[in-house]
Amino acid sequence: MATATKAIRLNASQVHDVLRSHMLVDGFHIVPDLERSRGSYLVDERENKTYLDFFSNFASQALGWNHPGLADPEFRERLLLAALHKPANSDVYTRFFAEFVATFAEVAVPPSHRSHLFFIEGGALAVENALKAAFDWKIRKNMAKGLPETVGTKVLHFRQAFHGRSGYTLSLTNTADPRKTAYFPKFDWPRISNPKIVFPLSEHLAEVEAAEAQALAEIEKAVAQYGDDIACLIIEPIQAEGGDNHFRPEFLKALRKLADQHDFLLIFDEVQTGLGLTGTMWAFEGLGVEPD
Repeated sequence: MATATKAIRLNASQVHDVLRSHMLVDGFHIVPDLERSRGSYLVDERENKTYLDFFSNFASQALGWNHPGLADPEFRERLLLAALHKPANSDVYTRFFAEFVATFAEVAVPPSHRSHLFFIEGGALAVENALKAAFDWKIRKNMAKGLPETVGTKVLHFRQAFHGRSGYTLSLTNTADPRKTAYFPKFDWPRISNPKIVFPLSEHLAEVEAAEAQALAEIEKAVAQYGDDIACLIIEPIQAEGGDNHFRPEFLKALRKLADQHDFLLIFDEVQTGLGLTGTMWAFEGLGVEPD
């Protein structure tokens, strides 16, 4: 009979050294206390310090630490059961999954999008599947009018964008740290200037409007050059990692108009702005522009 492996238990001061013996450790020096951290405050178990948490696990922790609503015993029991079995939800459908989808659609999804949900783990993979949907849509439209299946594969994107570090997204991400994309094969997709707001806007409006006009001209130039080969345009409503770069609603509305005019999809990457982080469930709802 096989002997059971004894569970390893560590104190906070050991965490980095243990990890360093097995893997690259170049992240933060803190050790988050998953039990004592509360709301917007993160407790460092290593030094027993409390920090106001502007990181929130890459802006994915919309409810903060240990929200009371997540302490409900029934909820935790159901969550544990799902985690233990981790069903293949793409092909095996459980009550848990159906109940979650129904709740999520009612609480978090605008009526216009409730019939086309797709769930996947991770921001980069979410972006990649949005791109795949755009490629599939555009190439099928192109084939219907006699074009080959190789036409409809380009993605308009912006400078200082961060959309992930895997597969297709490596061709989109271009923030300050070149190590994130260096030495990996990438597609030569059109990269557009990002006409971010310079604050205070009232003092820089003419400058920002000129930058917007330049960006729109670059898009028109790309459309003239590539035509039906452009499947979509992707943008973060607020570029997070790129520098907290905001865009005027007027510019985003102009993107919507160009997408409709030239028959490509408009994708908003809301990995770091969705689920209430900007005051509305999705940032686009507060900006008055609806993506595809």
